[in-house]
Formats: sequence, structure tokens, C-alpha cells
Amino acid sequence: MSGNPTGTVYVERMSLMYRIQHILLMVTLVVLALTGFALMYHDNWFGRALIVWEGGVLFRGFIHRAAAIFLLAQMVYHAYYMLFSAEGKRELNEVWLRRQDLDDFLQAIRYNIGTANEYPRFGKYGYKEKFQYWGATGGIFLISISGICLWAETFSMRFLPKLFLDLCLIVHGYQGLLAFVILLFWHIYNEHLHPSVFPMNNSWLTGKVEAEWIRQEHPLEYEKLKQEGVL
Repeated sequence: MSGNPTGTVYVERMSLMYRIQHILLMVTLVVLALTGFALMYHDNWFGRALIVWEGGVLFRGFIHRAAAIFLLAQMVYHAYYMLFSAEGKRELNEVWLRRQDLDDFLQAIRYNIGTANEYPRFGKYGYKEKFQYWGATGGIFLISISGICLWAETFSMRFLPKLFLDLCLIVHGYQGLLAFVILLFWHIYNEHLHPSVFPMNNSWLTGKVEAEWIRQEHPLEYEKLKQEGVL
């Protein structure tokens, strides 16, 4: 917990380690999206412009594969950190999907249509954050597996039917497009353009959020922090 001359109390929400991981993932996904879309849409003006901007077809491929290797390294490190570090274990417990998340989702729907009197009360992460985390995890896994098969196409064809490679091509391209759209619209809106944080949630840079925001958006987490003496 920290404060400033205005009396506003701040609470840490993202540690330095998670902020570094978040920024690296963000940059890597943007690079992969731009170099991937250049190939996916190579037959129109948008794709051709990206290819020229990225230094040509061959250099585009080099950048895409280098970023893919970096993404795989990040995935391995993140999994290790979440499973074996003390902080990671705490975060994994917080972000783990539970029956309560389904109940919260259904209650939010009922509240929005006027059949429930109270909006669900969230802990550190609500169902939206959890869905984004696990959706991103699953999406990156699919993109990685399909990308590896396509990269090692000759080797893959020795063991896998061509139909599988064709499916990998579809999954790799459209899963990447889906991930980019979700990142661009849903994640950015929820985390930065939502009225409660507009124009930006600074926690991805500073690691801290206002305690009042925690009280309003994550009341169960607020109560927990008070019990622990953090607030």
C-alpha cells in the first residue's frame, strides 16, 4: 500500500515480474500479428503494404519465426513461474476457474436484464479476467502447435495426414486473427476504456491501482486486503 500528497491510497495489483511478462507478451503478439497478417492477406493491398514495410517476403518470415521462438520461450517461463514460484502459485490460485465464476456470470446476466438486484462481487479476478487469461493461454497453445507443424511441414508430413496440415493452416491463421480482435477490442476496453479506469488502467506500467477502484470493482479482494492489514 502507498499514498500520495492528495491522500489517494494505492495498492499493488501487478508485480514487476508480471509487468515485464505482460509487456513482452504484448510486443511479441503485435509483431506476430503484423507479420502473420502480411502472409495471410498477401493478395490484397493491406498484405502487400505490410510485406514491403517488413522488408520483403523472406525477412517477414524471419521476423515471424524469431518472434514465435520468443513467444514459446515466454510460455515455458510463464508456466514455470506460475507452477513453482511462491508468487506464481498465489496468482494461479486466484485465476483458477471455479463454479463460482459460472454463478457470477449468470448473476451478471440476470442483473443486466433486471432480474437480479445485485451485481456479483469479485475477488482479485472476476470471470472476465479469468476468461481472458485462460482464453489467451489456450489460444497461444493452439497457435504454437499449429505453427510448429507448419514450420516443420516436411517433417510433419512424414507422420501426419495432409488434412491435419490443412487444418493447422486454418487454425493458425484464424486463431491468430481471433486473438488479435479479442486483444484489440475486448481486453483493451475492459482494462483501459471502461468508465471505471478511462482513459487507461496504469497498473500495467506502475503495478498499482487506487484502493477505491478495488473497493468498487473487486469488493471481496478489498475486504481480504483489509483483513490482512494491507489497507
